[in-house]
Amino acid sequence: MNRFVILLLAFGFANANFCTDGTGHWFMSLAEGVTDYSYGGSRLNTNYYCFEGCLNTGTALQNYKVALSGNNGTTLERSRVVKEIVSLHAQVKIHDDDDPNAEFCVDPVLRQDIANALKKTTQNSCKNIVNTLVLNLNRPGWAITCIQFDEFALDGVISDMNFCSYDAVANGEIYTIRLAKLDMS
Repeated sequence: MNRFVILLLAFGFANANFCTDGTGHWFMSLAEGVTDYSYGGSRLNTNYYCFEGCLNTGTALQNYKVALSGNNGTTLERSRVVKEIVSLHAQVKIHDDDDPNAEFCVDPVLRQDIANALKKTTQNSCKNIVNTLVLNLNRPGWAITCIQFDEFALDGVISDMNFCSYDAVANGEIYTIRLAKLDMS
């Protein structure tokens, strides 16, 4: 419990001080128990796209300014435990719209493109996943990150066509993939 409280404090501090300029819509994520990570798409730039990860401490922090599509979605900060994510994705899909990724990856074309690209990965690693997505999605100006973690994550999400938080499960491992069209202004 103490570790969770410390992580919440770190989340609040990081959200206030990590790569933000006070303009636009910033979305961040902090993961604990990180075993793999990678980032790609647009180049890192402290004006709109930051990522820091450390396998020694098992943490990853990402923050980026998203160019929202204008549908005025509600921003949500959520806490997620890996076991719950794996359980959610293990449930049998009865209808096509039962996709657990649909809530925060609302663009059905993007979701399908991600699913198709993930079938082309040659090995289950964040670096391979990000490289495959960069090569297959053709979305200039977008940030793509992947984090594999075995504990929990705190992240900001929104239901918007220019933002996607997508969980992929492979061999019992969870990969959280986040894509966002960057606001480079």
